[in-house]
Amino acid sequence: MKGEKVVLLEDGTLYSKRKGITPFRVPPLKEYAKIVGEEPIKELEEVSEGLNGMRMLELNSTPYGGGVAEMLHSSVPFLNSIGIEDEWKVIKGSKEFFEVTKTLHHLLQGKKGDLTTEAEKIYFSTIKENVASNIIDYEPDVVFVHDPQPLALARELKREGDKWKWIWRCHIDIDERALRRKTRLWNFISYGTGAFDAVIFTAAHFVISQWPLPKFIIPPLIDPLSEKNRELSEEEIKLELEGEDINTEKPIISQISRFDHWKDPEGVVSIYKRVREKEECQLILAGGFAPDDPEGEKAYKELKARTKDDRNIHIFCECSDSCINAIQRASSVIIQNSRKEGFGLTVTEAMWKGKTVVARPVGGITLQIRDGNTGFLVNGEEEAAKRIQYLLRNPKRRDIVGKRAREYVREHFLLPVRIVDYLLCADFINKTKEIPEKSIVSFHPWFKK
Repeated sequence: MKGEKVVLLEDGTLYSKRKGITPFRVPPLKEYAKIVGEEPIKELEEVSEGLNGMRMLELNSTPYGGGVAEMLHSSVPFLNSIGIEDEWKVIKGSKEFFEVTKTLHHLLQGKKGDLTTEAEKIYFSTIKENVASNIIDYEPDVVFVHDPQPLALARELKREGDKWKWIWRCHIDIDERALRRKTRLWNFISYGTGAFDAVIFTAAHFVISQWPLPKFIIPPLIDPLSEKNRELSEEEIKLELEGEDINTEKPIISQISRFDHWKDPEGVVSIYKRVREKEECQLILAGGFAPDDPEGEKAYKELKARTKDDRNIHIFCECSDSCINAIQRASSVIIQNSRKEGFGLTVTEAMWKGKTVVARPVGGITLQIRDGNTGFLVNGEEEAAKRIQYLLRNPKRRDIVGKRAREYVREHFLLPVRIVDYLLCADFINKTKEIPEKSIVSFHPWFKK
């Protein structure tokens, strides 16, 4: 998030009401009620009242960049505003550590190879350094650990007799078949998860059935009142785009995502070139870098070099949230060309803005886009280009699909609605003494197909 001041304490604390560090704010509940309705807010209040004073801790690897950090920027202050003491800490790591965790991320998503002994040494050395820095200096009721980077903290810090619970939230699209073929990786992840009391997956088809611990299914969320998602006037949109030298009169195709080869921006450029053979348009690729992603800057520079001769291709890094908001709202069609995707919050954001999204049918995207109803799923560049050409010629069709998309997000993926699941999970795991290891708890009607 460009221009945002992020200050961490020595122990990694980013947000703590206990320590008087509350840099982020959210609007009052009544503002959310105008969007989601009174019934979801009533349910939220009933659940939160029963948990008033519960102490929760979020642990992740970056204060900005990527979907996890974006969710925490809203969910942490939101939870505090309804009586839940939620803190947020960020682990520290060297460039070498984050190169290892990026490799780990690739391997979990199916890339060939396996962990090395040296990689494991770098990883566990950094985890022990975070433990030594007193990263947990109090006793919360529930600790949520996000993604693989801080995974081993539970194994290092959990002690027999502790009353607090540990829950791992896995946001990525793990390829279970590939994982099981990689012996060292399987043992590494299983060793880490074995110290947890439960794990949260984004969707049923991400569940790793062999892990002997209770499993919850909770999809991610967006904050409809954040700077990236709030309503913008036509004048605000125009000012933002003109500030980036974008022609607001020419149809825009865009993809908003980190500069990561899993997002396949190179493929987006190829799709755009096919579209432009028959339809006048321009392409915007916008994203940013995260401290835990050492490959982002390289991917950005490679893409910039490849497209430097086309004035109709605009590539932006570190855009402000308001600029991203404006780009999405000004786009005629939005692409999400990911090869792998845990969920795809940029898809959710675009749908919330009433936009038609054309995407590959991967990961959590298929939970959001019902082909032909709330968006379009495509296989291959030729199919994607033909679909986008059709949509550019048929604005009424775009509007119909966009309206359905917005309503689908309003019903399923907004902060006040999904945060209830989070609270129920914390309450359930904190109060229930014996949960069958094979149990799967889902708070919504999406099941394994």
